Amino acid sequence: MDGFINLLKPAGMTSHDAVGAVRRILRNKKTGHTGTLDPRACGVLCICTGRATRAAEYLGSSRKTYRCEMKLGITTDTGDIWGAPTGGSPEAVASVVRGAVEKAMADLTGTRLQYPPMYSAIKVNGRKLYEYARNGEATDVKPREITIYSITPVRIFDEPGVVLFDVDCSKGTYVRTLCEEIGALLGCGGTMTMLVRTSSGSMKLENSVTFEEMLDAVGAVENLTHEQIMSERRDEPLKADMSRFITPIDEMLPSFGKIVLSAENIRKYVNGGKVSGRTSVPDEKNAVPAGSPYRDIYRIYGPDGSFYGTGKKETEDGVLTVDKVFFR
Repeated sequence: MDGFINLLKPAGMTSHDAVGAVRRILRNKKTGHTGTLDPRACGVLCICTGRATRAAEYLGSSRKTYRCEMKLGITTDTGDIWGAPTGGSPEAVASVVRGAVEKAMADLTGTRLQYPPMYSAIKVNGRKLYEYARNGEATDVKPREITIYSITPVRIFDEPGVVLFDVDCSKGTYVRTLCEEIGALLGCGGTMTMLVRTSSGSMKLENSVTFEEMLDAVGAVENLTHEQIMSERRDEPLKADMSRFITPIDEMLPSFGKIVLSAENIRKYVNGGKVSGRTSVPDEKNAVPAGSPYRDIYRIYGPDGSFYGTGKKETEDGVLTVDKVFFR
């Protein structure tokens, strides 16, 4: 039960509710996620369970990819089609050409600042932005630095005013806002009509699992219906083997590099002691991009190949210090 689940979150469910459903299926209170996905969106939601909840921060900064559908000529208060219309120019869409759409997408790539939508869960002064929006209250919203690595058109105007595109972006990017930005550059407005997260870090949509698959695995062993699993509280240990749905912690951190310690140094490491640079030479180099806070973090293994946790190599003398111990 210690690892990550590549969940295919259905549309119409909050990320919080998805975590609650997995918690009930696995009967494991220590369950969380590494990055919120809009309730109306579907796709990859990285669920962490057991000791992996302590590793969530490592994956929270990973880049994401999405497939998005956008409707030009309309704007809403939420940035998507489910909000209340606020403007836009349907008449102006007729003069927008394919090349203009492609140029607008190209102009929005790179690292820049983006204002988050008011209907979002970002907190300002202890309150979520959507709470201010629902109450009609004004508040100071600061832009955040994001990176759009690429925007790739898939279909432009196969339907009047409708654009389908793929986007590869950093953590914290709001695709709803991206649709608004494209619409603004085109002078007609735009709003999101569909969103699928196709990857989150190393987790891909094609390898994701559904609630139904997990429920089937539990029900087959314990002779329970889906409704019974979800609606009745059970305190007894889970009998079904769910390991095929769970990726071990260390397998989700391949770019962190690898250090194998001796039995003596493993004992020192798990007890919070420092290990000299001479006896903690990396077996695999850290491949995390420069500038990342995890540039000097390594996966730590014992002489038998067992994964114990993560450690930090000091840049000056190479001394290994504990970052997070998952197993003792």
